[in-house]
Amino acid sequence: MTNLSFEIRVPASSANLGPGFDMMGLALGLYLTVRGRVLPADAPWRITASGAKTDGIPLDPEENLICRVARHAASNAYVSLPPLELDIVNDIPLAGGLGSSAAAIVAGVSLVEAVTGMEFSQGEFLRHAMVFENYTDNLAPARFGGWITSCGRISGPPILFHREFPDDLPITIVTPDFALPTEKMRAVLPDTIARAEAIFQMQHVMMFVGALEHRRYDLLREAMRDHLHQPFRAPYVPGLPDILALEHPGLLATALSGAGPSVLVLANENVPSVAAAVQGCFAAHGHSSTVYSLPIDTVGRTIKRG
Repeated sequence: MTNLSFEIRVPASSANLGPGFDMMGLALGLYLTVRGRVLPADAPWRITASGAKTDGIPLDPEENLICRVARHAASNAYVSLPPLELDIVNDIPLAGGLGSSAAAIVAGVSLVEAVTGMEFSQGEFLRHAMVFENYTDNLAPARFGGWITSCGRISGPPILFHREFPDDLPITIVTPDFALPTEKMRAVLPDTIARAEAIFQMQHVMMFVGALEHRRYDLLREAMRDHLHQPFRAPYVPGLPDILALEHPGLLATALSGAGPSVLVLANENVPSVAAAVQGCFAAHGHSSTVYSLPIDTVGRTIKRG
């Protein structure tokens, strides 16, 4: 096994898509890549990091999330991992609302498959991954690609349902120059909501799915309204209320991407000027931002072994 090499590639993802809190996510063409090589049994693990987004990636195997997930998954699968040399190439903003932690978790479980040749079933893969992130809105698209809705059940792994996202609806992400840890953003959410709010949320999830499946883009602005997470996270994302209320030619709808602070923008005309208008909302509150025009990744995680 010594000198076995491999490459794992995991896409970014945008979760919630407005009203679909913890149940919807979309894989995007921005990637975390892990290139690895098996080392001799007496060698220490070695980690390097490169790419556009490396700040904050621990190089200590005891602290690095990919390594911690891999070791935990291997232990629970009753296999041992040899020492590894890993080069982590990351282009996904950390704590930016684009599933960076989910991508790392998926890469960690995939590391076991890449090194041992094992192939976890969907349920097994999620069981290992959900030890570290107990919701599938980012994990599922990062692993399996595309637009996925998920549903928990009384026992057993969550049910995943692949949907077809329209191919004529460009995806734009605007990411401001600050990070928001997901744990902090989950902590600001209330434990319970009123029945009327639950009804509102269900109505809008169904409208969102129907609007996309029937290409009723005129309904998206209303369909992507949310009362479950965006109002509580807005104080931590300067400019978000302005962005959610923004009207501009070609703009269909906006939403907080995951826990933020990135914003998902759906526009089918004048995309550059729409993105600039969203950037202007951030700039009005003293923050620069980066625009990503991203394809939908329909494949999800890939592994190449050499």
